[in-house]
Amino acid sequence: MITLASSSPTRANLLKIAGIKFEQISYNFDESKISKNIKPEIYVQNVVKAKKEQFLKANTAFKNLLFADSCVACGDQILGKAKDENEALAMLNLQSGNECSVYTAMIFVGEFELINVSKTTYKFANFGERDLTEYLKSNEWQGKAGAMTIENFNKKYITSQHGETSTAMGLNLKILKAFL
Repeated sequence: MITLASSSPTRANLLKIAGIKFEQISYNFDESKISKNIKPEIYVQNVVKAKKEQFLKANTAFKNLLFADSCVACGDQILGKAKDENEALAMLNLQSGNECSVYTAMIFVGEFELINVSKTTYKFANFGERDLTEYLKSNEWQGKAGAMTIENFNKKYITSQHGETSTAMGLNLKILKAFL
């Protein structure tokens, strides 16, 4: 049994689908204090390390803890969580017809400590205007790095993929399962 220290319903669903027994503790972390003026793979690792440190300062009774975070980048430009519909549209326009990567960092703390950063890169076709409008109105983009939902909106526009789908959804299950 592991403890997922995350508020993410997507990460919880990934663990459930993978058959990994877990309990989830909602845990919010303010990422705004972490500098984005670095490479995406370093940024996401810094965020997950800071989450772990903050959580462990306040909580000492848990075992087998899993921390994770993801970021979307077009080139070296990190796309955070959109604050409003206009920002979400700008992020989606960067992805449209472009190559983008999702970087996911995870730290598992148990009898051992596993630290992993994984990357999945997608090439997208140009997004349809009507689809964009409907997606923005759905508010499904809220709380998602880069306003991206690879399992829904972005899925139909994928022309190529390099890496694990689960990484793009918030956890590299292949690596996590190998260590559990």
